[in-house]
Amino acid sequence: MNPSVQLIEGLSEQPLRLKKMPKDYPLLTGSDHWRRKIRTVFKRLDTDGNGYLTIEDYEITARRAAEYLELNDKQAEYLLNHRRVIWTDTVKQSSHQTHPDRMSEDEFIQSHFLAFNDSTIRENFADYCSIEFIAIDANGSGLISRREHAAYFCGLGIPTEFSKVIFDIIDTDKDGIISKEEFTQAQIEFWLSEDENNIYNEFHGPLVA
Repeated sequence: MNPSVQLIEGLSEQPLRLKKMPKDYPLLTGSDHWRRKIRTVFKRLDTDGNGYLTIEDYEITARRAAEYLELNDKQAEYLLNHRRVIWTDTVKQSSHQTHPDRMSEDEFIQSHFLAFNDSTIRENFADYCSIEFIAIDANGSGLISRREHAAYFCGLGIPTEFSKVIFDIIDTDKDGIISKEEFTQAQIEFWLSEDENNIYNEFHGPLVA
């Protein structure tokens, strides 16, 4: 079984109450602004700055987050495995990779552009977001705390002071925690909106130049 399917098993049984569904967004045009956002994600994930993403980059983000949260070995391994699943899914959705074990910036952007314009992927977009959610929800509470979100930013090499800014935007009901619904809506807005004034543009920290 696909590991991502195992991770999201059961999540689809409880549909998220979203204000706007992925299918409601127009197809991406690949605007300069959208590409800048995806480039930002790539740069955050490229932990060694060599211009390619590998599974090791994803593992490093997990280890940084685990260290920030002072997780024990079992908890750290759990986080690590989730990051590995996200890498596997990233590779699987790309048909333009020239090397099976690494992905360039152009390949990363193109694979996301094609994937997010695919009707089947849009239909299951909330499940893909759930995989990311549980990779941040280190204690498995079903909610993301401020500390867990700061750990996520730490893992990506983003100064944690930026975490507070976007956390407050994602936390729409201002209860001090991020629910699956809030997180998923923010993710959808980040990936599928090309609006330069969208409040979720810095979902992965300040945009690169």
